[in-house]
Amino acid sequence: MRKLPKSIATQHPDNSVKYITVQHEPDEAIHCLLDQQNGGLGIDEIMVDFEGKLTPYHQTSQIALGLVHLGIVPGRDVFITPRIPNAKKEPIFRQIMSVMSLIETNILAYEHTSIQSIHETIVPMIENGKDVIQTHERINSVIELGNKNYAVQFPLDSILVIPLLESIHSLFHVDQILDDYYRYLKEKGKPVDCLRVMLARSDSALSNGLVASVLSVVEAISKAYNWARKNDVEVAPILGCGALPFRGHLTQENIEEFLKTYEGVRTFTIQSGLRYDHGPLKTKEVIHRINEYDAHLTYPEIDPRNKDLLLESIGIFSKHYILTFIKIIDVVNVVANYIPKNRDRLSSSKTGLSYTREVIDLDELADLVKDPILKEELRQIKTDLHPSIPRAISFTSAMYTIGLPPEFIGTGRGLREVFEKYGDVGVEQLLAFYPSLRADLNFAKKFVNLSTSLDILDESTRNDYILDYDLCCSFLNLDEEINDDVKFYHTLLSATRPILLHILSKQRDLFNDSSEEQKIFNEWICKMAKIRGSLG
Repeated sequence: MRKLPKSIATQHPDNSVKYITVQHEPDEAIHCLLDQQNGGLGIDEIMVDFEGKLTPYHQTSQIALGLVHLGIVPGRDVFITPRIPNAKKEPIFRQIMSVMSLIETNILAYEHTSIQSIHETIVPMIENGKDVIQTHERINSVIELGNKNYAVQFPLDSILVIPLLESIHSLFHVDQILDDYYRYLKEKGKPVDCLRVMLARSDSALSNGLVASVLSVVEAISKAYNWARKNDVEVAPILGCGALPFRGHLTQENIEEFLKTYEGVRTFTIQSGLRYDHGPLKTKEVIHRINEYDAHLTYPEIDPRNKDLLLESIGIFSKHYILTFIKIIDVVNVVANYIPKNRDRLSSSKTGLSYTREVIDLDELADLVKDPILKEELRQIKTDLHPSIPRAISFTSAMYTIGLPPEFIGTGRGLREVFEKYGDVGVEQLLAFYPSLRADLNFAKKFVNLSTSLDILDESTRNDYILDYDLCCSFLNLDEEINDDVKFYHTLLSATRPILLHILSKQRDLFNDSSEEQKIFNEWICKMAKIRGSLG
């Protein structure tokens, strides 16, 4: 069996310091994959991203052939694992063209190395096994097309699907999704000794909040390993994680706390915020620590006696988060439009080439919890939102920009409800499920500025957030320390407030030239993002 990558570089636009064009991305990828002794970052794998992004279809072959030119064999020494569009969310044509790029890359690189470069592809927003199987069959049809037109040929089933699970629903059903795909491959006579699955922290946090997201991922890791043990198959979870706590909190400063929470993960995403805003030295230190980490040693085994508490907690924290989310999303949407876009993304509009996501479905969550009152509370929440939902990076950045880091939304009220229902024992068990919660909130706390949101959000919503914040500080005894960088950060936040009020049509224009105002606003957003270590 081939070695499993421990780190995967991605093309997420969560960095603040520079705009990375699609023309620069092949060189960027090669730098990521080059070993540290030769000036690279020493990352094992690259995720070329076709999802919601204007990535040229020849980018994968540019990277593969660039590596070959340096004497590095893709598919053996390092790995190229593209993320292709989900045909239910973007046009099928885009998915087919993305798969064609994988086939072309395998052919072109094979002519130089006699080794298949791309063995797997990541497919986002998977909800069930049928989604995985349909994509696998579509990949096979493109492999057949390649075999009819090229001298170099590859067998069917030579590219496997890595399902990317991004909703609470799909994370709950990771074992069923793996089982459906495994049995499909087995029936086809395809030997499988290991399946990889990618678990997303960003989108589950966007839809259900920080704590519900982490608990769902921990539960998914546990379920994946239990399924693997029953079927005598190796499973290799990939964790999609950013630098800020809302999206994962993978940084050099937090690496030990991070690894406590995500035991059993085999591969970690190294996103742009870490690589650029934290810099190459800290990124290399993270890579070094990940390479030392042995995920085989342990994974989260959830005691059946605590399973109800975990599920109830997901319901509780989701409820409080979503009740605030639906009240702030209109304002956040406006601010999110001003967050710099540091990659060539597709438009989020519904015309032409577009890319949309849907979030928040509480029906199944209500079915999973046992408390009849909580069930009814979840079912009564109206989540039919008219505005489009921003991407998780833009949402996170917008919340930090108005002085209200999203990590606290619903978290304080959730802690209080867990305490009221289960006492100190319940809170202690919650922290056993999520041991890095205090570290995550201590980081976010440094960037809370409650006065910035005055007149930006209505008083009821602000009071909900203030209550969350105060309860978190009380339950977890959060630190008070603020350094000079953070003091400057709050100076910038105060300076942005009049511009925020203007773009929300609550105050007159500060400048005669609105483009100058936007330029200054963008500069300050980026400066604040650099201080906290990621755009969003």
